[in-house]
Amino acid sequence: MDGFQNKGKMSQPRGKLLLLFLIIFAACTVWLIAYHVSAAENEAQMTALQKAAFSSQQASSSREIPSGSSACNSATLSSKVSKASKASTASSSVRAQPRFKKLQEQNSDIEAWIQIEGTKVNYPVMQTPKNPEFYLHRNLKKQEESRGLPFLDAKSTLKKSRNYLVYGHNMKDGTAFAGLLGYLNQNFCKEHPIIRFDTPYGMGDYRVIAVFRSRIYTTDSKAFKYYQYADIETQEAFNTYITNVKKREDYTTGMTASYGDQLLTLSTCYKYVEDGRLVIVAKKVR
Repeated sequence: MDGFQNKGKMSQPRGKLLLLFLIIFAACTVWLIAYHVSAAENEAQMTALQKAAFSSQQASSSREIPSGSSACNSATLSSKVSKASKASTASSSVRAQPRFKKLQEQNSDIEAWIQIEGTKVNYPVMQTPKNPEFYLHRNLKKQEESRGLPFLDAKSTLKKSRNYLVYGHNMKDGTAFAGLLGYLNQNFCKEHPIIRFDTPYGMGDYRVIAVFRSRIYTTDSKAFKYYQYADIETQEAFNTYITNVKKREDYTTGMTASYGDQLLTLSTCYKYVEDGRLVIVAKKVR
């Protein structure tokens, strides 16, 4: 009898362990289902938004990248798009305005639209100056969503700043800004040198000039903090930024920028070190 009693006592911890395992398994299953449902809803929102404001006809009529754009170090592209830029600025602004009116009818926090061919990056860019990270984990409907939306730094003013700093998540499923990791490969940069960044004030093509790795530093660190240059306005600040960016680039693109150029900086998590970041810097060429 004692043997049977001991077996009964030993089985109780096992039963509790099994129950705990089942609870954890059920919770994980529910989380995965919720995640995929949320992701599907988010994709549906994006698709609807793209169709509402960016028809294929509009996109094709306004985007003609000059030949030579396939090389990251092609000097030819810069001169061609520079000449095209002067002729197309006014018409670009006219085309952009009705698009953003439609976008902002869906969500008034939309400040820009970013697209990179060869990646899943094709999103509205949000900005909420009073609550800068509002869209870190929220979707277009302002609901909780893990991947969030790309958002513009609160200090980057579209009409004033010489550098637009945009943050986005590096999601394992390849969405959000995960596509930026492709720029770690120089060949990818050569094939996809142009980042499209449109605002209510005009449509813009930005050419990648540098790719580098950084991190979030302590406030007392004297290291170069790229994220403190979201409001570049002076020539001194511009030159300091470009000098430090080019010192840290992973590979040579053959391109740089000078004061007067409009910059676009994209930032996403990249855990090569604790609090690591991957940063892409581009300049407007059209």
